[in-house]
Amino acid sequence: MKPVRLNVKYDKNASFPAGGTFPDFMVSVLSEDDNIIKNINPARISMNMWEGQGSGTRIPIDVTTFSCSKVKDEKEEGFSYFRDKVIPERVGTYSIQFTFAMDKTNMLSSDQIVVEVVPNDPVRLLPDSLPATPAVSNVRTVTSRTLVKDLHLHDEYNNRTGFDLVGRIIAKIKSPSEDDTEIPQFQGKVSAVEFPFDRGSAEIVSNLVLAENSPGRDSTEYILVFEPDLPALRKPLEPYRLSFMFYNDYKKQQQMATLTKERDQLSQSIGVYRNWFDTTNQLVAEMRCQVKEAETRETHLKNELKKQQIELPQTNTLQYVDSLIKQKMLDQEGVMKQPRRTCTLPNYPKGNQDVLGKIAHLAQIEDNEAAKVISWHLASDMDCVVTLTTEAARSIFDETQGRQQVLPLDSIYKKTLPDWNRPLPHLRNGKICFKPVGNPVFARDLLTFPDNVEHCQTVFGMLLGDTIIIDNLDAANHYRKEVVKITHCPTLLTREGDRIRSNGKFGGLQNKAPPMDKLRGMVFGAPMPKLYSTFSGQIDLLQQYRAAVVKLDSVNRDLDLHLRSLNTPEMQKKKQELAEQEKNLMLIEQKLGMTPSDKVTESLLQSIMLDTSDTPIPPKRMRRETVKKLYR
Repeated sequence: MKPVRLNVKYDKNASFPAGGTFPDFMVSVLSEDDNIIKNINPARISMNMWEGQGSGTRIPIDVTTFSCSKVKDEKEEGFSYFRDKVIPERVGTYSIQFTFAMDKTNMLSSDQIVVEVVPNDPVRLLPDSLPATPAVSNVRTVTSRTLVKDLHLHDEYNNRTGFDLVGRIIAKIKSPSEDDTEIPQFQGKVSAVEFPFDRGSAEIVSNLVLAENSPGRDSTEYILVFEPDLPALRKPLEPYRLSFMFYNDYKKQQQMATLTKERDQLSQSIGVYRNWFDTTNQLVAEMRCQVKEAETRETHLKNELKKQQIELPQTNTLQYVDSLIKQKMLDQEGVMKQPRRTCTLPNYPKGNQDVLGKIAHLAQIEDNEAAKVISWHLASDMDCVVTLTTEAARSIFDETQGRQQVLPLDSIYKKTLPDWNRPLPHLRNGKICFKPVGNPVFARDLLTFPDNVEHCQTVFGMLLGDTIIIDNLDAANHYRKEVVKITHCPTLLTREGDRIRSNGKFGGLQNKAPPMDKLRGMVFGAPMPKLYSTFSGQIDLLQQYRAAVVKLDSVNRDLDLHLRSLNTPEMQKKKQELAEQEKNLMLIEQKLGMTPSDKVTESLLQSIMLDTSDTPIPPKRMRRETVKKLYR
């Protein structure tokens, strides 16, 4: 049972597009004999990821850590799943390693998995570096008429992509005003120019220049539109648009070029400010969302505690919860120490994962009388060792020189096993055929299985069949007499120790269970009292509630500190600087005769004020990505 290594399974043929989702990772902890160790707390297993390829087993300091996903199916026992984990947005080589915390100091690490994050689907067409706003004229000098030099495809995370795409780029010039018919033309007096597009990019050569003496209104803004024509692309792309100023006078063009450069610098500075304020807004939204989630969690757990008849005070809550947890643990320990029925028959060593153990240790029965009569009824089978395979059974047989009973499950014909959901014989088609006395119940329904429930149902379904437990012999005879009128009657065991066989025979020493002490410890043990489980549930709820209260206090304090930081002199100064720059930008654009930027036409107050009271809560994926970017 000693953990020695981690086994990781995933789709090794999967690709890893930037910003997408990793395939599911299935992690198990293996023992020295390569068996999966079950009952591992998933919280002790984590997934670590970092950029670059690591050397050895040491994990770098700058890592992203993911926790285990919730179990979807109880059949997944022994496996920890990592589902829907987000792939990094930046293209490159990344390393993934899983760790298992054996204790506070010792960690068990998996082999490192190296993945290549590739660009995602193309979403936009952009130049390699965003150009300044061109100011061009229709004079003879070619440099005064040049617009763009190159274009490339990018995914939504700004990675170069589309290296397998081939097509063309069509360049046109349009006017912001639909009524304007005087549109500049390209060299050669053409209104459209095509460029080949190959391997994700198009080189815009020197012929994308305006024609000498091109038509166009002086001091007017026009838009250069690049429309991609890529047949292999599943989703069409938006054209790339570049605004430029057109002048008929070379000297005026040179004068306005200075203003254009100043405009671009202001636009870039305003963009930095706005990104900073947007990030701050998103951080506030994320913090408010964390507070709301923490409040919801705390309220839910408090209501669950009320259902357990546990009321909490309004003040000194943590101190009260700590003392209550301590008291519940003492109560639980007291229940655990209470004497209860146990099976004293030595179990078979479980060195092989195909060995389930002796039948006497596979089940527990709460009721003393039922435990006595069922144990006696199965007395000849209690010492039998159950295995999953005939090979394991044969190995035990050889080791004990044939003295040990064995039962391999792969040799059982399962189609004749009883249905565990079948009703008692006096119930047919949902109707009661007669009113029984003596509280009849299937013997199998009194069993509880600590482990391997499905295998144990197979074992005891075969051994007990439809055997019924009933109060006493008179009730059993009455029940059998009525049942045989409608169907076959199975073996009946009474809580007083009598047995009526399925053929109707009863009486004699062979059909009477001896006292409990005569069974020599070959009796099914009693499960832990229900009160123990009640205390366990209450302790778990109290511990969860305590963690929720601490979390709520922490996120509230973080939000309060951040909101106070938004009203500092430094923050007010940034708002003032942004307002001044936006005002200057508007004035320059008026001098240039340009259409005011969207950033300027928005209300300045709306753009710079952090109205945190109305900050919308972003979707969970956006919040996660926002926090990642902030920390980066």
